[in-house]
Amino acid sequence: MMANHGVVFNFTCMEMKDREQPEHANCSPEGLVNQVKTATRTAKAELAGENALERYGADAYAQVLSTSRSDSGNGLAAFTYLRMNKKLFEGDNWRHLVDFVRSMSEGGRKQRLSDSDLQGSDLYVGHIKRTQKEHKKEAALV
Repeated sequence: MMANHGVVFNFTCMEMKDREQPEHANCSPEGLVNQVKTATRTAKAELAGENALERYGADAYAQVLSTSRSDSGNGLAAFTYLRMNKKLFEGDNWRHLVDFVRSMSEGGRKQRLSDSDLQGSDLYVGHIKRTQKEHKKEAALV
C-alpha cells in the first residue's frame, strides 16, 4: 500500500549499534534496521531514516552511513538529523557533522574533509568557493 501511494517509510535508530546496548535489554537495533530494510525492499517502498539519540561522534555517523547504503537498491532515500542543539557546534562535534553530511551527499565516497577552508579556519564550509565566485560575478555586473 505504501509503495502504491508513493509513501516513504521513515524509521529511527539508524545510528545505534548492537554492541552499545545493555546486555539485559536483549535487543538488536542493527537487526531491527535490517528487518525494516528487507521489508521495505520486499514491499518496493522507499525507506528514510533518522537518529534516535543525541550522538555527535564519528562512530554514530559511520553507522548511519553504513545503514544508508545498499548494494541491493534499498538504501535510505533521505535522512533526518534529530537532536540539533548547542552541543552540535562545540569542539569536534561540528567537524564530525560536516564530515558526515559530506559523506552522505557523496554516497560515502569521501572519507575525510580538507584541513581548512579558504580562510584557513579548522572548519570546512563547502559553499565558500561557490559563494566567492557568485560575489565576483555580481560585482562584475554592477
